[in-house]
Amino acid sequence: MLQVIGVIAKIFRRREVDCIEVRRRSSDYIEEQLPRKKFTEVQDHLKGCAPCRAFVDTLASTIGLITRLPRVATPARFKQSILERVREEQIRREG
Repeated sequence: MLQVIGVIAKIFRRREVDCIEVRRRSSDYIEEQLPRKKFTEVQDHLKGCAPCRAFVDTLASTIGLITRLPRVATPARFKQSILERVREEQIRREG
């Protein structure tokens, strides 16, 4: 019964974001790349949803940590080596 009520409520609140949409848009939210209205909707959702807030906070922390890592130069032939391996795998699977 609660699931039916939830579905009906969702139909009538089409403009509000849900947990799935918040997680899907979390990177854009963190980078402030959402349209103002959508940004506000996500922000409002996060105020009342602890799991989504934890998800977005963890993602923001992870992105912050990754951006602080030193850049590593790849060997000149690295890209070519990857492409060759992909082709070999494709041939192996097809053959």
